[in-house]
Amino acid sequence: MEYILSLSTQTKSFLYSLGFGLLIGILYDVLRVVRLIFSFSKTAVYITDFLFSLLSAVMTFLFCLSVTNGEVRSYIILGELIGFFVFYLSFGSVAVKFTEKSVKKIAAAFKRFFRLVFSPFIKIFKVISLKFSRLKKKVKKRGKILKKLPKISCKKQKNQI
Repeated sequence: MEYILSLSTQTKSFLYSLGFGLLIGILYDVLRVVRLIFSFSKTAVYITDFLFSLLSAVMTFLFCLSVTNGEVRSYIILGELIGFFVFYLSFGSVAVKFTEKSVKKIAAAFKRFFRLVFSPFIKIFKVISLKFSRLKKKVKKRGKILKKLPKISCKKQKNQI
């Protein structure tokens, strides 16, 4: 293990971290698209941001583990940040415009897909619930009759004594 890394090793690690920062930026855009498709609430923003932070921290740890043998170096973190902001300010702004236009189409495609997949189950559920509602009506009707029976039998017993 080297205590002092050569300049070429540091430069190579820095360039790797720039590329890794771009990958983290892509991850952020993917999570943002998922959030836009499924929900627009503030809670969804907090959850996806927390998920992004957690994933990027784990990925950074694994990246440092593989590139610098687990040593966290400031130029690695700086390279990741620069790579992320280069992506976010250049390709990310284009991706935002593209995703805002296509999110409605993607959401409609998801709705069609889920309708196609779940429509047989929904039909089966409707048939089952219809049968249960009929059964419930019959049980309720018989329950009213059975509820009257003890009163009638008690009255007859009083009259018989």
